[in-house]
Amino acid sequence: MVSSQLAFTQNIDSLKKELAVCNNDTNKVNILLQLIEIITDDNVWPKYNDQMLHVSEKLIESDNALIRRKGQKGLADAYNNIGFIYNNQGDIPNALENFRKSLSMQEKLGDKVGVAESMSNIGVIYYFQNELSKALDYYLKSLKIRESIGDKDGIANSLNNIGNLFYTQNNMTRALYYSTRSLKIQEEIGDYEGMAYSLNNLGGIYFYKGEIAKALEYYFKSKQMSQKIGDSQGLAASMHNIASVYIKSALRNQGDRKKQLLLAQAYTDSSLTLSRQLGFPANIRNAERLLSRIDSANGRFADAWEHYKQYIIYKDSINNEANHQASIKSHLKYVFEKKEAILKEQIDKERIIVEEKSKMQQLIIFCVAAGLALVLVFSLFIYRSLLKNRKANLIISNQKKLVEDKNLIIEIKQKEIIDSINYAKRIQYSLLAHHDYLKQHLPNHFIYFNPKDIVSGDFYWATKKDDKFYLAVCDSTGHGVPGAFMSLLNIGYLSEAINEKDIEKPNEIFNYVRTRLIENISKDGQKDGFDGILICFDKGSNQLTYAAANNKPVLIHDNLVKELEADRMPVGIGEKKDNFNLYTVNVSSGDLLYLYTDGYADQFGGPKGKKFKYKSLNELINTNHHFTLTQQQEILSSNFEFWKGELEQVDDVCVIGIKF
Repeated sequence: MVSSQLAFTQNIDSLKKELAVCNNDTNKVNILLQLIEIITDDNVWPKYNDQMLHVSEKLIESDNALIRRKGQKGLADAYNNIGFIYNNQGDIPNALENFRKSLSMQEKLGDKVGVAESMSNIGVIYYFQNELSKALDYYLKSLKIRESIGDKDGIANSLNNIGNLFYTQNNMTRALYYSTRSLKIQEEIGDYEGMAYSLNNLGGIYFYKGEIAKALEYYFKSKQMSQKIGDSQGLAASMHNIASVYIKSALRNQGDRKKQLLLAQAYTDSSLTLSRQLGFPANIRNAERLLSRIDSANGRFADAWEHYKQYIIYKDSINNEANHQASIKSHLKYVFEKKEAILKEQIDKERIIVEEKSKMQQLIIFCVAAGLALVLVFSLFIYRSLLKNRKANLIISNQKKLVEDKNLIIEIKQKEIIDSINYAKRIQYSLLAHHDYLKQHLPNHFIYFNPKDIVSGDFYWATKKDDKFYLAVCDSTGHGVPGAFMSLLNIGYLSEAINEKDIEKPNEIFNYVRTRLIENISKDGQKDGFDGILICFDKGSNQLTYAAANNKPVLIHDNLVKELEADRMPVGIGEKKDNFNLYTVNVSSGDLLYLYTDGYADQFGGPKGKKFKYKSLNELINTNHHFTLTQQQEILSSNFEFWKGELEQVDDVCVIGIKF
């Protein structure tokens, strides 16, 4: 029986033999890519990566589009691999440069998997450079792409990275949330390497919280998992973390100090040995720092000083001003090259269109000439045939024309309907609160608006009257075209109440709109109207007043979430006909107010196809309210798509966040 190691070696030898006799560059790229993926020796596989880079550069000169694309994909993979080499060597500028090249090529190819991976790699670089805002931006973009294509392995990786970032910021609540989500997905798909890293991260979170026993439990689980799959880098990290727990316990005199220092020494030595074999500067730096602390605790101050000097050397090589400036330069270069590539692509497309039109005109002229010649040659035969089959052909022709006319009528009607709906969309969007108008009165806000169909029953609308600014977030009866008609009518009545009837209080505005709806459209018991919230900002005070029909506003004050009051009746015919209440809220600088319709909470999805629910939505808002408003909008959007998955969207969605 052949051992797995022997089979692995034979596979490498087999690929090397194929490479030696291969004369086709496209096949060479495939063979080289396989060799790079299975060879773990960092002194060997870069040689094959250089060869793949050279062969791919030849392929992109090909006239064949498929071969040219294969070359571009090979180049993107090669640049990505080179980025890893430079990163492992601590050469941050060159690592960033090659990751940027890979990202640019993946974007041109439309390879979403590759784009997401490159963005994740760049985020990791910024993370280790302590540029956490940039790192989070790239992590979130990578997560959004991976969720859109259902890449569970990539989603877990992105969640893990985000969890690490929050751990660095000492935000253990969010670190635990994202790391736990990552581990759950990894367990579902059997990603043992990812599970090992997530277990390590969870151990770190509990270590920070002071739960030592639980931290060691997760660290040892991670160590066992890394040993099982032969992941040397993960093993080195786990042993370093275990040593950190023992040294901390020893310094705090929690247990047998001598035994804990011996264990810390043993695990750190093993971690340093592995890290040096792998050539990872960051891991070597961390191990040298830990050994300095252990020697100091044992009274070996000379040895502690030597290890500390090594720590400083590796720290400076990884994170210095030159690397920081290079990362900024690399980012600007990427933005410029991306814009330049878009412009070049547009010019190339226009040139191709012109060339194709010219070729088409020549082809038409040739075909017409050839057709005329054929008509002249065979006119006699056609004429005789027509005389014999004139009656039959006339019937067939009439039937065919009838079918074609009907199909044409259907196509025209369908186009007219779609055009009408799209025109209705333009009308509806022109009545929604414009971004610039909202920015003028609410400088800090975001809008997540995701209609189910082309037009929407949900709407957000704003107006200013004297010193008062009004904002409405509402859900009209129905969605699609009927909902859109209702939203236009509701906007009209709201505007009429405020701007023509001079009604100031939100509750009296709702009372007026309800009366108008019942008088004009609620015939034969129809319950047409809307649920929603109307808030009024008085610029002369720190108070806001509002009326709420079935929908509750959510306020976050001093990191506490509070669902505000609402009346349990719609603006329209309902079971209750009471007057709407006027509610007053005092707001302070830094407070956040969220207004939303029921579409997000009512969306079916997740592993069991259940509703998302209001409780989960409020927890999601609370978990992420420390982010910028733009990042909150992106998180809400990506989470909605991830939850929905392959299921159909059930309703229009509208969420607005405001920071005071």
